[in-house]
Order: sequence, then C-alpha cells, then structure tokens
Amino acid sequence: MKTARYLPTLIGFIIGTLVGALVLYLVSPHPLALDQARRRAIAILSQPPREVPTEESPIVTAVRRIAPAVVSLDTVGKESARDDRGQPFYIDREVRSRGSGVVISPDGFIVTNDHVIDGAERIRVVFPDGRDYYARVIGRDPSNDLAVLRVPASHLIAAEFGDSDRLEVGQTCVAVGNPLGLGSTVTAGVISALHRQHLQLSEGRYLDGAIQTDAPINRGNSGGALANTAGQLIGITTAILSSDPNGGNIGLGFAIPSNKVRKIALQLIEHGKPSEPPSKRPWLGVVLGPVPENLARELGLGSDQGAFIARVAPESPADTAGLEEGDVLLKIDGHAVMGVEDGVEVIQQHKPGDRVQLLILKPDARGERKVTVTLQPFPQGVIADPDLENP
Repeated sequence: MKTARYLPTLIGFIIGTLVGALVLYLVSPHPLALDQARRRAIAILSQPPREVPTEESPIVTAVRRIAPAVVSLDTVGKESARDDRGQPFYIDREVRSRGSGVVISPDGFIVTNDHVIDGAERIRVVFPDGRDYYARVIGRDPSNDLAVLRVPASHLIAAEFGDSDRLEVGQTCVAVGNPLGLGSTVTAGVISALHRQHLQLSEGRYLDGAIQTDAPINRGNSGGALANTAGQLIGITTAILSSDPNGGNIGLGFAIPSNKVRKIALQLIEHGKPSEPPSKRPWLGVVLGPVPENLARELGLGSDQGAFIARVAPESPADTAGLEEGDVLLKIDGHAVMGVEDGVEVIQQHKPGDRVQLLILKPDARGERKVTVTLQPFPQGVIADPDLENP
C-alpha cells in the first residue's frame, strides 16, 4: 500500500528530472554547435575591412588644407623661485610650456602668440609629420601678442591667408592647435562675433578687433590657426573667456584677425621690430565693421566703400565729436576709406594729439557731416577682465 501511495510522486520526480535534463541539453551549446559558431566568427573577423564612405564635408576639406601648416611649440625657460629648504636665496628653475604656431612661408617663417614664447630660452617646433627643429625669434610685438619665428627648413606647407574683413557672424570655422600638449587637434564651431575691442589679456597686452568663436579652444591652442571652410587662415587663436578656475573651455574663444596678423608679421620679418606700444598708438574710440549690404544699397555705396561704425566708446574722441553707432565713415583727411582695414590703417598712421578730419554719413539724416577729432593715446586697461585667459 505504501508503494502505491508514493508511486505518483516518484513518477513525477523522474519525469521532472528528464524534462529538466532535456531543456538543459537543448539550451546548452553542444560541442558541434559551438564549433560551428566559432568557425563562423573566425570567418567574419578574418574578412578584410570594408571601405568607409569618404565624407567630403566642408570641415574635412578645411582641415586637409590648414592642418599641415599648424605646428606644436615646446618651450623651455627659467624663473627664479625661493629655495624650498627655507634658505633666504632664490634659485633658477626650469619652466616648460606648450603652444601652437602657423607656418606662413615655405622658407620656415612661423607666426605665434608672443605670450607663448615669452621668457623662453629654447623653442622646439614639432611638425605634424613628426619632424622637429629649434627655432629662433625673428621679431616680437608684445602689445599685439604676436611673434615671428624661423626654423632651418624649406619647402614647407604654408597657410594661405584669408580676408578677415569678409567674415560674417555664423560662418563655420575650425580651430587647429596643440591643446594640452596632445599634438595636432581639430575643433569646429562658428564665428560668434566680430570686432571685439579692447580686451586686456595682461599688462600691456590687448586684443583689438578680435574674432570671437565657439570652436573649443583650450590651453596649448595659443598661436594656433582659426580657419574658414576653404582652409584659409582667418585668425590666430589667442585667448579664452572662462568661468572655470582651471581655465576650461566654455565656448568663448578669441582670435587675432588674419589681416592684422599679416600686417604685423610683415613688419617683424622686414624690420624685426614691434609696432608702437599702446601709449604711443592713436585712439579714435570706434569699432569699425563692413557696411551691411542692405544699408550700402540703400545709401548707394559701392563695394568696399566706407566703414560702418559698430560701436563708439564712451568719452572717447569719437564720442566727443558726436559720432554715433550706425554712422558710416567715408573719408579721413580727404582719403576715401575703402573698408575696415583701410580705415584702421589710416588712423594708425597718425600719432596721439593729431587732429584729423572725418567725413561721416549719417543714414538717419541722409546727409554727410564733417567733424574734426583730436586723437588720444590708446587707453590702458579699457577692459580688464580677470576671466580672460591665454589658452
């Protein structure tokens, strides 16, 4: 009787065991299936990689043209520091820093920021292909934060200069440099603003008419290239505005316009001398920009005729003379102003204290007006922003 009573339980146990074993067998990879899967995986991984479709975007095109002309700079200098052992003496210690530069001539001339090489005793230039040379300084312009170097090399790939006066806000751009010593690195963004004026980097160093971009710029990018989608050099990356104590990028970068770079580099190569220091530079107190196309058509102005007054600094010579935002500068001492660079160049030919006659067109009044302005020395520290840093 006991056997009959436990028989269903025994049968259930046996059936459950058999079913479990069958399920385990079915879901477990048996040797034959595992071997087939292994052979299949080996066959797939042994195939040659398929060709990746080429992306011919404007950014790719720009990088191909500008990147070979951008170099990395490693500098070594010395600074005095108090002896760590508490002795009342100062010792010289080696200081290393990194930055970027742009080749501007096949014969070895390179432009960079002056702050990159300031205090350097040795400057090593590393090219994208791995070649390296020690450079000598040809000329420095600390007030404009530019310097020209030369390496003993020839047949180099040089950057092509673009016309920075033709830039427009919203235009795509790329930044190429040596951030944090990583070597050639590309970032992309847009031109966020133009003609940023009187940005003080440090004592005696200013950015005038700077290009603002949101292309990520970090420490080590200083002296690198800002290029348009044609791969032309439109600026030298110089500074960032950062709320990060460590100087991290927040999308506010600034570059010296290529037209200004070209002019100063030419002067340094020819004469080895910097431009006049800020105290000897004439100041009108305006920010100039291209005349908007719709306004030029409305006023009947030809191509490149005049320069648009985008901003007037308070209590400046221009402000005192009654110049206003939106006016168009037509002539300086009878010289017809043909664009922003021309207007700036004519003013810079004068010295503080000079009286110049300006012909101004006021669009609202539809009339021309002659004003006489006495130029002042360029003011020290017009804008001293502690968050503006050299990357």
